[in-house]
Amino acid sequence: MKLLQRLSILSVGGLLSACGPSYFLTMKPTAENTIWYEGREMVLQEQDSMLVQMSFVRYEGKELVFEAVVENGSSQPILVAPEQFFYQPVTTQAATAGTPTNVPARVAAIDPEQRMRQLETTLAYESKEATKVSLGELLTTLGHITEDVVSIKKKETDEEVDEREQRQQSERNYYTNQRLEHSIAADQVRYKKEEVEQRLLRKNTLPPGQYIRGYVYFPRTDVADVIRVVVPVGEQPATFDFTQSRMKQ
Repeated sequence: MKLLQRLSILSVGGLLSACGPSYFLTMKPTAENTIWYEGREMVLQEQDSMLVQMSFVRYEGKELVFEAVVENGSSQPILVAPEQFFYQPVTTQAATAGTPTNVPARVAAIDPEQRMRQLETTLAYESKEATKVSLGELLTTLGHITEDVVSIKKKETDEEVDEREQRQQSERNYYTNQRLEHSIAADQVRYKKEEVEQRLLRKNTLPPGQYIRGYVYFPRTDVADVIRVVVPVGEQPATFDFTQSRMKQ
């Protein structure tokens, strides 16, 4: 490889590493009176015969994942609608150079039913592409047949025969690999869909004396120092503060 090419690659690599985040985020409840459950720190709030518990689960891509537990201690059924959950991002520290300062006032939870529809749509697409024979592949196959017929009338050398067969095999492998990639993607989406179905908190009318638990997804706001989660159940919404910290890599 020429020196100029090597220097160019090194320069691009340096730029990419410089553009990457120099920190990772952590999240924990601000309150001190917490309990630990399954390795996570959970905050409890009880009011109006409602017991609500919240814990932070993980950062997942561009989302925050929390787990909510709602117990109905009243004598009437209540509606638990996770799409009505939201959080208020709070910035308590001065912004550093290069850090965005446009913090939204309110961030709504991701509608669980919309999330399920998106996963079902993606799964249907990937499954279809995993078995699909495209027009390009049909034309390529037809081209191979034509080439093979023409080659019979030509006097090809052994090298020419090998080159043609290797090229045709490479073109066939391209379409096979495409289907394989879609098949792998379909398996990943299927696994994700099954996990979400098992853990996702969905809209429910909760009878007296019953409880419900599940994951709630929110878009991330990395610049916020405090994530104030609001759970609108019962007459008064429950509010939970979580401190978001930046740790150097």
